[in-house]
Amino acid sequence: MASILTLETMSLPLRVLEEDSSSSSSFSSNPTDAVIFVGISLVLGIASRHALREMRVPYTVALLVLGIGLGVLEYGTHHRLGKIGNGIRLWANIHPDLLLAVFLPALLFECSFSMEVHWIKRCIIQIFLLAGPGVLISTFCLGSALKV
Repeated sequence: MASILTLETMSLPLRVLEEDSSSSSSFSSNPTDAVIFVGISLVLGIASRHALREMRVPYTVALLVLGIGLGVLEYGTHHRLGKIGNGIRLWANIHPDLLLAVFLPALLFECSFSMEVHWIKRCIIQIFLLAGPGVLISTFCLGSALKV
């Protein structure tokens, strides 16, 4: 059933979609589960950063693999993760505008704040080539591949 987006639902950080009564899911939406999931995610992120300090595996790749693993455990198997799984399901239904308005600026700020100026000056031509024509070329290629 489609949910109607009103001013009241946009002010909430999490949008819990209504489930059909025919669904046999035992998912219960408790906001504390979302907070527990954020806390556990932060601890897992810190632990993986600490564990990967001596390895050559990029931190973001390790977080991607960890997230895919948690998602597969929750959605792909019959094993449920309990409160963590409920938190995953709550965050999976987050409003897309909230994701862009809150999390993306924080990530971009952190990345730009940690960049070194001499590196940007050295690679400015590649940056503009990838940001301009590179995006247009990849958009055209992806669009033509999906049209087929």
